[in-house]
Amino acid sequence: MGEQSSIPSDANISYAENQDKKLRKALSTWDLLMLSVGGIIGSGWLFAAYAASVLSGPASILAWVLGGIIVIFIALVYAELGSMIPRSGAIVRYGHLSHGSFAGFLFGWAYFLSAVSVPAIEAEAVVTYAASYVTKPALIANGIMTGLGTLIAMILMIGFFFLNYAGVHIMGKTNQGLTWVKVIIPVITILVLIFVHFNPSEIIPSNGFMPYGWAPVFAAISSTGIVFSYFGFRQAIDYGGEARNPQRSIPIATIGSVLIGMLIYSLLQVVFVGGIDWSKVGLLPGQWQQLSSLASSSNAATAYPYAYDLMNAPFATVALSAGLVWLTYTLYASAYLAPSGTLNVYMGTSARTLYGMAVNGHLPKTFAKIEERNRIPLIPLITTLLVGFLFFLPFPSWYKMVGFISGATVFTYIVGGAALMNLRKQAPELKRPFRLPAADVFAPIAFILASEAVYWTGWPTTLYLAIGIFAGLVLYGILAALHKIEQSFNSTNVKAGLWVPFFIIVLTVLSYLGEYGGIDVIKFPLDLIVVAIVSALFYFWAIRSGIKTEEIAAMVANEDQYV
Repeated sequence: MGEQSSIPSDANISYAENQDKKLRKALSTWDLLMLSVGGIIGSGWLFAAYAASVLSGPASILAWVLGGIIVIFIALVYAELGSMIPRSGAIVRYGHLSHGSFAGFLFGWAYFLSAVSVPAIEAEAVVTYAASYVTKPALIANGIMTGLGTLIAMILMIGFFFLNYAGVHIMGKTNQGLTWVKVIIPVITILVLIFVHFNPSEIIPSNGFMPYGWAPVFAAISSTGIVFSYFGFRQAIDYGGEARNPQRSIPIATIGSVLIGMLIYSLLQVVFVGGIDWSKVGLLPGQWQQLSSLASSSNAATAYPYAYDLMNAPFATVALSAGLVWLTYTLYASAYLAPSGTLNVYMGTSARTLYGMAVNGHLPKTFAKIEERNRIPLIPLITTLLVGFLFFLPFPSWYKMVGFISGATVFTYIVGGAALMNLRKQAPELKRPFRLPAADVFAPIAFILASEAVYWTGWPTTLYLAIGIFAGLVLYGILAALHKIEQSFNSTNVKAGLWVPFFIIVLTVLSYLGEYGGIDVIKFPLDLIVVAIVSALFYFWAIRSGIKTEEIAAMVANEDQYV
């Protein structure tokens, strides 16, 4: 077979321990909280309010609340997992620890697809906002980035690559400053608009609070950037291996960041809905879908400039129409800072995702090597930059990319509830500084809600997601055939993880049959009931198929080394 580039399972555990110990333990509770808040308040606050409004009208406010509740259920599950097993790139490792290599690879690859595309979408957000005050076709033409716009986005990503290369301590402290700005500006925007330019009657216009029904409200949660924004909570978990006191810090940062984001985003949606000047587009208040049609028309930039600018710079356009020029310029400045801060965080998150996959044995061990000088996973960081560039090709706009990222991200969180309950059974000895009360209730709810959120991303996004995940298996097969990794799929872990590919296929079929972009055979709300029942069945399959992996056995035997 020639020289192996990977390592046997027992040696792999030891290798992973040694590499984990090289990571600099420099992050405090406050650092982790700010990382998660910084991940939550990114480009989502610049664009998601508009996208959610044109899909569901004023009920978009409710979509933010419901989305926050869903994510809290998921975050509670991961708060226990993160405090119990604090590791960098940890989210890609939980499925591996609870169900073995086969399931671990599928979830890890899906998580990588979601994480590695975030720096690209944040760079696109900067370019999109800039396009609203430069010569119209220079950066954005027909809703997509031009060659110049793409070049600027790539340069921005390169800059934050070097910031991450400087090390986690510098990156973490830089993020604190950026996060403060990212929080303060939305709060100022809320206060100013609600007192200066807010019409309460727009919350319930003549066509009602929920003009398009419940189905678009749920669709907005997954497809317009709501769940994409909230899932920034994962940063505290992904950087857990570099925290000084992860058992205490991770639960605080995980739950606290979601609550902060939920409050800010819900209020931002309120002031956006109540701040639209409908007279500038000749529409009656509440005609959100007609507004979207005008904004996306081929001659929108000249024929409907207010609608066009609302799509590309929502809050800045509202502020300018209210005569708040100073706030407009402040928001344009934030359009650089908010996405850039999130780009900064996710550049490191994506690198740690690849690091975690290498620790699992799913990538060559070169990806698990810690660079000695700055004590970061350098090869994964370089790979993150290069792969991130590729996402500009199929997704050349913020609105096109956000649905795919949301679907890929929420899919990876499906395993959380099953992993939690399996690890309670297989490793009750491990310390749990945060122990989720009523976990046997919260875990299946988190599993079902995450499954519903994948379904809400709609067809054909679910199909693209399934293709992307299964393409990862092709990559795995190539690496194994070339002896770049040790083939770790065996009958035991394939059997333990078989529920994962079947669930992907079933969710994709249900998406095709449903009304969220599908052929509308299963209508709302019956489709949600069907997805819930199917998800519950797969949850119990996942619980029954969990195994005690070698890695978990090693953690139980050497618990003191894992805290």
